[in-house]
Amino acid sequence: MSVSSALAVDWIPAGESERQDISADLAYSKRTAVRPSDGKRVTAHLAFFTSRAFRLEVIDLGERPEPAHPTLEAAFRAEGCVAGVNGGFFHPDWQPLGLVISKGQRIHRFETAKILSGLIYSDDRGIYLVRRGRFQDHPQIRALLQTGPFLVEHGRPVRGLSATDPRRRTFIATDWRGHWVIGATASSLTLAELGEGLASPGALTPWRVDRAINLDGGSSTGFFFDRGPGRDPVTLEPWKPVRNLLGICAR
Repeated sequence: MSVSSALAVDWIPAGESERQDISADLAYSKRTAVRPSDGKRVTAHLAFFTSRAFRLEVIDLGERPEPAHPTLEAAFRAEGCVAGVNGGFFHPDWQPLGLVISKGQRIHRFETAKILSGLIYSDDRGIYLVRRGRFQDHPQIRALLQTGPFLVEHGRPVRGLSATDPRRRTFIATDWRGHWVIGATASSLTLAELGEGLASPGALTPWRVDRAINLDGGSSTGFFFDRGPGRDPVTLEPWKPVRNLLGICAR
């Protein structure tokens, strides 16, 4: 069996997904996927958007564990973001792990820790997700997080991802054709399972994921989506304070 054929049966959609299309460029979905081999299920909150209509915003919450905003919703609304998730990793002293750029300002420096295998960033031209060795820094970058590990690359799950330590996960993925998704799982799974789920056609996204990267998960996992007037937003609050957030805002 070829690799692509094997991936097709790793994870499959489980039942009808909850979906709300805000526009052609923005949609919310709550999807559940199942692994037929053992019945394991994962449910994820997903915000789909296009890079032609939206940009990324990194919201820095400051150097103290006391939250700058009372809720995740309040933080994203204060910055005009229609959706978002928790952001990158941080040290025990509350300093970010890896390069962080917020509103064009550099909050922390580039690091070479093994887990920080990629960078997700946004400038006036678009949104980019690249390997650390391919990153080309420039002053027009408005928002950036150095994070990892890479979960999917060229449509295939990355080899060597951890198959232990299941926990809630946060991620960002793209088909590399202008379609993007930020997501947070409401159930626990390993990094290897998340990579396989994202690379399984139709399991969590309606389009083929070309590349995806992990964000800080576990007790940091959070999600927000503004469903518009008259409807409550979708929120998944982190279990502990976080250093920064990754939001999407209209261009």
